[in-house]
Amino acid sequence: MEELVLTVTGMDCGSCEERVERAVAKLVGVRRVCADYATNQVNVVVDSAGTEAAVRAGITAAGFEVT
Repeated sequence: MEELVLTVTGMDCGSCEERVERAVAKLVGVRRVCADYATNQVNVVVDSAGTEAAVRAGITAAGFEVT
């Protein structure tokens, strides 16, 4: 298991957090995801099937930017 802590811009409410969490949770290898718009961070735990690149792509596809 690996924990990723990513800074994400564009989240400004609870709905944004939920949108990011839904997008990332459906990715292969994601075990846990928690988004926090107040800190602009997304914490993700992935297993060996998950990759940081896939998580970044999922967040971007949901309409947010990973910095």
